[in-house]
Amino acid sequence: MKRRTLLVAVCGIACVFAGSASAAGNPFGVTVVRFTPQTTPAQMRAQVVAAGGIVLADLSQIDALAVVPRASGFNARVSVNRSVTDLFPDTLFTSDHFADGPRGGGQGHGPGDGAGSDPVADPWHSLFQWDDDRMDVQRAWRSTTGDRSIAVAVLDTGVDANHRELRGVVDPRLGGNFIPCSDLIALYGLGVIDRKGLRDCRDGDFEGHGTWVASRIAGALNGFASNGVAPGVKIGSYKVMAAGLGGLSTWILSGLLAACSDPRIDLVNMSIEAYADPSDPAQVDDFLLFKEAVDYCLSRGVPVFAAAGNAHVRVDRVNLTLAGQQLKGVGQVSLGPEGIATVTPGTDFPEDFDLRGGLVIPGGVPGVTMVSATANAIGQAPASVPLRWRSHVGARDQLAYYSNYGSRVDLAAPGGARAFEIPGYDGGPGDVLFGRWGSFGALAKNGLICTDPFESSISNAACFTARGDAYGWLQGTSMSAPNAAGVAALVLSEHPELVGRPAALLRRLTDTADRSPVNFMGPNDPDNAAPALDGTPCPTAFCHVDQYDPIGFSDAYGAGLVDAAAAVG
Repeated sequence: MKRRTLLVAVCGIACVFAGSASAAGNPFGVTVVRFTPQTTPAQMRAQVVAAGGIVLADLSQIDALAVVPRASGFNARVSVNRSVTDLFPDTLFTSDHFADGPRGGGQGHGPGDGAGSDPVADPWHSLFQWDDDRMDVQRAWRSTTGDRSIAVAVLDTGVDANHRELRGVVDPRLGGNFIPCSDLIALYGLGVIDRKGLRDCRDGDFEGHGTWVASRIAGALNGFASNGVAPGVKIGSYKVMAAGLGGLSTWILSGLLAACSDPRIDLVNMSIEAYADPSDPAQVDDFLLFKEAVDYCLSRGVPVFAAAGNAHVRVDRVNLTLAGQQLKGVGQVSLGPEGIATVTPGTDFPEDFDLRGGLVIPGGVPGVTMVSATANAIGQAPASVPLRWRSHVGARDQLAYYSNYGSRVDLAAPGGARAFEIPGYDGGPGDVLFGRWGSFGALAKNGLICTDPFESSISNAACFTARGDAYGWLQGTSMSAPNAAGVAALVLSEHPELVGRPAALLRRLTDTADRSPVNFMGPNDPDNAAPALDGTPCPTAFCHVDQYDPIGFSDAYGAGLVDAAAAVG
């Protein structure tokens, strides 16, 4: 595996934060300094300042600080302190936007207003939010739609709290902006920061991803079919990613630690995906830092839900020794051919796609609930789609063609997929997200998902506006994670005795999960080097899905598809 980290804050497969990470790739020069557990926060700061560094983020809950060295020889000077145990470069997750399908034109089409109708009887509901039906959400609502005493932390690109689906839902007392823009500008100047791509320093969401995630968890039950799974709970917005850039791992960790330090937060959702190279000591240190942060959350009684990832690779549940630490339940990408991600036709198989042996962050961190994604149903495909796949038309709740799978998966939840449930380049015209194929939610009207013509196309986000606010269909494990987190929020609302007990909550979700789905989706096909429908060659295979050898139930769904009604009981 190449010595880099790939991070995706997946807004479906349509818009993706794809990040490479290395010491040279960190444009802000941030270093993580680790200390012994006995070191107080004041002592940590004093040692950093004395060595010529500036503290950028306080991670003292896990005995670390993020610092910017401002004097030559900083590393040597700070290392002479016996309380300093390690130094390593912070990881920058840079942003790339791409889609796996053809560039489609036009905008999605919405239903109009719909306000004031009964949301349970709303004729748009089954069209727009089929995922609620698959999780039996409306039956769970007979017991609870969520309690305002329950709060979910959304670590993402921020949230548009003024969106009509989220007014009064986002609690301004919770969360914050964990991108240290003012500090970075003071250190480097606005011009330098702008050249490095950090153009999103404001509060709010200028991507749309975080707004979508928040609305899927707790969007208002107001008669328009974009309600959340648990519309009665609160959202805390923890902005840890910048639109068009991504973010540093310490931004994410700062948000995670802040959320779990707040006694008002009951669970965390991170629709984020990364792969760390276990042969790179700095990336191992980064993985272990996440592990300590998750341990901190669990010790505080806060469960963490995360995306399984969108590379369609096998993620094994393994025990590993990393930097002398013995870890159980690590999510590691398969060392075999199922560890190679889906390769876009025409690509000469760069190392970016070779994820074999990678450690999944945060979904594969021990203690994190990893959620895979399922599709709606396989739509009626034209003759251009292989007959063997058209024979499965109508099959519901398939593992999504992009979703990671394997023994590390804990649960599955709807994440949406294009109509034919195969990569867009194999589906051709009609293989869209619009309608009942993608997962539906609120978007930031001025965010990149809606303002980029490529991303807002019918094939991708299908963004549209209604009464001045934006909505759209997305696909990805970014969508399945908040679906599962929303069900967890309903369970905590109905069963307050499970608040502060992450293991008991997960046990209830897994014990009540739906085990009825039958999966036909296979892994990537290393033997199929056929070109895409448009003739683009696939010189190294891994562009297409194996349609003969389905992935087994537990690898696809973990314990099963989350069932809100059964879990609420």
